[in-house]
Amino acid sequence: MRLPLVIAALAATAASPALAQQQQQPVASPAPAAPQLPPELTDPRTLDALGNVAGVLARALLTLPVGEVEAALENRPVTAEDRRKTVASETGMNPRELDREVERGKVAVAQGGQAMVRTLPVITRALNQAGEQIGRAIANLPSPTYPRQ
Repeated sequence: MRLPLVIAALAATAASPALAQQQQQPVASPAPAAPQLPPELTDPRTLDALGNVAGVLARALLTLPVGEVEAALENRPVTAEDRRKTVASETGMNPRELDREVERGKVAVAQGGQAMVRTLPVITRALNQAGEQIGRAIANLPSPTYPRQ
């Protein structure tokens, strides 16, 4: 009856260093996922909606009265002509021209988003390589506690 207990004790003693070594081995961390732009920034429908909002806001700004502000800055009384001045009358921009500019802006934003999607992996790879090189350079620096010869 004692023989199985002795064998079990010896097996446990022999296995414990092996178990300890297995527990001490570092677990490899998974490779970080490649960064991606949020889908909201690459979705054409979202970009189109933002362009439409920008167009509406820009048209609203065209009608913004600026004559009274100009009179206040010049410290003079407001005239009827000042009350008629708007951003559109001062800049000469008409709504049709503004719409064309907004459409060009939409295209530029879409192209910029596509360019970011294409270049993000390259930028990430370059930054990772730079980080590795900096790590190697730091590892090669002499320790300040190391005695000089």
